[in-house]
Amino acid sequence: MNIQEQHITFNKQKLILNNQRTIFCPKQNTLILSDLHLGKAAHFRKNGIPIPSDISSLDLQRLASLIDYYRAENILVVGDLIHAGINQEVLLLEEFKQKHGNLNFHLVIGNHDRQVEKLAKQINIIYHHDKFEMEQIHFVHEPAIDRSVFTISGHIHPGVSIKLPPNKHLRLPCFWVSAQQIILPAFSKFTGLDSRKMSEEYDCYALHEEIILPLKNS
Repeated sequence: MNIQEQHITFNKQKLILNNQRTIFCPKQNTLILSDLHLGKAAHFRKNGIPIPSDISSLDLQRLASLIDYYRAENILVVGDLIHAGINQEVLLLEEFKQKHGNLNFHLVIGNHDRQVEKLAKQINIIYHHDKFEMEQIHFVHEPAIDRSVFTISGHIHPGVSIKLPPNKHLRLPCFWVSAQQIILPAFSKFTGLDSRKMSEEYDCYALHEEIILPLKNS
């Protein structure tokens, strides 16, 4: 797995964005991500839509590689750990948790995490209903309206459309970063992208397997 990084300062904290859709906070030794949507493919297959069965396992393998790369002791998922109900793909998380027994796993509950509390108690995930706070940064699932606090969130699966010659467009996941807010890309690769035009307050960091590309908003 190719990991490319972009170092930023957010509320006086040094953070590392990477092209694998996560943020690493060195001071707290914490890997931050959002929107895994575990079990989404199985949910679609149950409803008659033929989707490959290895999507969740590949996402968890990528997450394991990032934990090893950063030697992270903590993981924080900013909502939508699972997609719908508890199915066999979701239960892969139990095996993942057993392999990383010393990892502190925090979850801010998202709008899709309707059945996650029983699972969280079963495999020792610490869950937070509204927000988690660390280093005077609020971690919430949906982007905050209140600009008086520093927030990191997910939910909207931000993307960006890049124009290529002669007349093509490439859509990529991205981080949106403003002075007060960071919106994370969806960690799962089996998600749509919201490539609406950004507000002028945000800069964009587009993500590709080979690069992380800063795109300053003009």
